[in-house]
Amino acid sequence: MSNKLTYILLSLIVVLSIFLRFFRLDNIPTSLNWDEIAAGYNAYTIANWGADEYGNKFPIVFKSFADDKHPVHIYATAVIVKIFGLSDFNVRASSALVGVLSVIAIFVLARELLKNKLAALFSSLFLAISPYHIHFSRGLWENNFALFFLIAGLAGFYIGLRKKNYLLPLSFVFFGLSFFSYHSAKIVTPIVVLFVCLTNAKKLFENKRHLAWIIVITMIFVGLIIKEPKILGFARINQTKLSSEVSIFNNYKKYFTYSYLFQNGDLGPRASVKVIGEFYKIDLILFFIGLIALFFKRKWHVITLILIWLLISPIPGAVSSVDPSAIRGIFMIGPVMLLSAVGASSIVMLFKNKQSLAKYKFGKLLQTISLILILILIGKEAGNYLNYYSKVYPVKEAIEWQYGMKQIVEYSKENPGFYKMYVDKIRQQPYIFFLYYLQVPLPEFLNTVSYDETESKSFNTVLSFGKYQFGGWNIIGSYPNAQILYAITPSYYTGLRYIQQFDVAKLIKYPDRTDAFYIVEGHQ
Repeated sequence: MSNKLTYILLSLIVVLSIFLRFFRLDNIPTSLNWDEIAAGYNAYTIANWGADEYGNKFPIVFKSFADDKHPVHIYATAVIVKIFGLSDFNVRASSALVGVLSVIAIFVLARELLKNKLAALFSSLFLAISPYHIHFSRGLWENNFALFFLIAGLAGFYIGLRKKNYLLPLSFVFFGLSFFSYHSAKIVTPIVVLFVCLTNAKKLFENKRHLAWIIVITMIFVGLIIKEPKILGFARINQTKLSSEVSIFNNYKKYFTYSYLFQNGDLGPRASVKVIGEFYKIDLILFFIGLIALFFKRKWHVITLILIWLLISPIPGAVSSVDPSAIRGIFMIGPVMLLSAVGASSIVMLFKNKQSLAKYKFGKLLQTISLILILILIGKEAGNYLNYYSKVYPVKEAIEWQYGMKQIVEYSKENPGFYKMYVDKIRQQPYIFFLYYLQVPLPEFLNTVSYDETESKSFNTVLSFGKYQFGGWNIIGSYPNAQILYAITPSYYTGLRYIQQFDVAKLIKYPDRTDAFYIVEGHQ
């Protein structure tokens, strides 16, 4: 395959990945969840005041909901917000862009590792249409950034070994950014990097100048860890640690079950659509064909790298969750895509024949048929997934994406003539939606904020700011004063003690037309 044709096909795959990640990005999934909103508002405050929502100047770790969010996705989003402004689309755009770049990065990595242009193209195509990867590229997820920087780092590392030595130090910048992007990377990235360094130590020591830069870059990241040890994720560990009675090995095994990988996926409604596995069923067949092909070709380094990468990827989830977590196990995407790509290219190249013109033409025909068959099979699965993801999922799981909070804020913004607004905290962290959609200036927020010091602070960090209060009042006994708004759920509305003295200012409905929130105001 000529370089020209390779890059034309890659360009088409990239265009496809752009469409699948950016089309209707602001409303599929149906709304931004509280973590996306929190990252978006902190990106907004960084872009405009150089500080997080607590006033901390350019932090390494973002306190947020006392969960110590990682910095990479927030700073990347801050750049986009600074240039294009704060909006739902722009907040998710940084992750979607990283998703597209991952499609390019895995092509480069596959080409370097496998020395096979067709396999490299298959790897980029499979990642472009992967249900696992699309899902996490279309939301502002930390793990998506961690995966990209690991893949990009490995691609740069192997190119640097082969010809462009200046990419070796850059690859360690990427490795460091992967480490600083998400908790799972703190296990997966160091082990993978240690393996590639040990197996290529001789080549690394051949260029002392670049090796010195690698050491300097590594020490910079170590220095940042020493400066802010919270980046190691102790807060999150305390939130997710398992009982001593739970078997980590049993948790680990669940990541390799057919149900999780190819049938239902993660059962968490925000992490998966739950009706299709994390990978397509055809990936299972192509995966084993690819593994067998690499064994026959005796590509021991590639096999070892891919298997180590695959086998350590579930560890972060296994030690912190009883059920398989697609969020924490995201690094499995890389090795599965690479082996599936090897499998697909091996099937196509199986029919290559140069013995005679007649056999050559017949072999070409079989290659074409096998290629079309692979594309049809995976295309059918991808079509089914995309249809469900774009039409059913946004409606069915709207509540899990905190649908309705944006509409409450918009009503308060369009009708500012009230004295005070009380908001039910049932959706958790309601304050952040008001900060985000009202684009409240950081100094204004810090001057009026009152933090929740009760036991509910883990899911309701802020009690009030300005004329907004979040929880902390007797909802059933809400008094019907004029110019005081209450945003409450249907169950609380029907239970209001003075319901006859309230007017429904706005009824917010979910996409399936069931009631989500009532905004009510007293008429006396």
